[in-house]
Amino acid sequence: MATATLERIAREPVTNDPLLTRTPLDYEAEFFPYGFPARFRSNSRLVIDAAELSWGTYARQFACAPLDVRLMVSQSSSPALTEPPMARSQGHLLTIVGDAENYVCLDLRSGFSFGWVTPNTAASTGYFRQCFANVMVYPLIEIRHLLTIHAACVRFANRGILLAGESGAGKSSLAYACARRGWTYVSDDSSAFVREAETPLVIGHPQKFRFRDSVGALFPEFRGLQSTARAYGKPTIEIRTRELEHLRTADTSPIDSIVFLNRKDYRAGPPRLSRVSPDEAWKQLIWSVWAVDMPEYDERLAAVERLLAIPAYEMRYGDLDPAIDLLETLAREA
Repeated sequence: MATATLERIAREPVTNDPLLTRTPLDYEAEFFPYGFPARFRSNSRLVIDAAELSWGTYARQFACAPLDVRLMVSQSSSPALTEPPMARSQGHLLTIVGDAENYVCLDLRSGFSFGWVTPNTAASTGYFRQCFANVMVYPLIEIRHLLTIHAACVRFANRGILLAGESGAGKSSLAYACARRGWTYVSDDSSAFVREAETPLVIGHPQKFRFRDSVGALFPEFRGLQSTARAYGKPTIEIRTRELEHLRTADTSPIDSIVFLNRKDYRAGPPRLSRVSPDEAWKQLIWSVWAVDMPEYDERLAAVERLLAIPAYEMRYGDLDPAIDLLETLAREA
């Protein structure tokens, strides 16, 4: 009798689930950010739709196990978040917290992340993608495979140029201006390198441009467009390259030169290009590497050091067209 009772109890479903571990995840899809597979699961179609907007046009480039990403939407009626979440890390764990109802946790070692958001936050698509859905993926890929630098990447005469610089240096605007003139566009404000590659090769994201809300003053075709909130409160206009005619794009590019953009110290006259020492290039590139308490941090630093073999320059410039002329001269002479 006792055995039969235990068997019956074992077959009964678990009903005590205060952690919501058994939340049904009826929506599932696989995407390929930077060409790496990521399996998304959720209880809401909003999550899959947001991931589709971010990576729906990306193709698989790498044969590796997919990341496991689980993002759930609660039934809360709380207002959508508007302020950027707070990120903190110890060991192999990373948390990104907006408030008690909007948060995610990443296991950087295993390639797993999960989190919860409210319906109103999920419905605020631009904020939701940048502050939650995207950051559940990119740090996992970064730690496992990549080194990502704050730089745009463009190509001219089969020469790849990395346009690096601080926020506001004009990376995206100059990259787009180059593309308008016939250059090949690879990425705008971030360029990723596969750490294991023998020679530096950028894996781009040429599917889109992201501009400041003042872009209409530079390019008439973008006048009147409205910005949407981006992570950490930066207003951003997102433009899909498939909507732009006669634009050449590439998913990857070798790098022949690194150009650090400097508009704040520009005074007048034509743009000026000067060589940058490896030590100075190191000081500027190292800020792209966020610290983590894992061996992969040292691997990423070593990848930065390999980039120092590439000729580096500083360009002080004002107007876009003369700057592009100078970059074309650099590409031809590289």
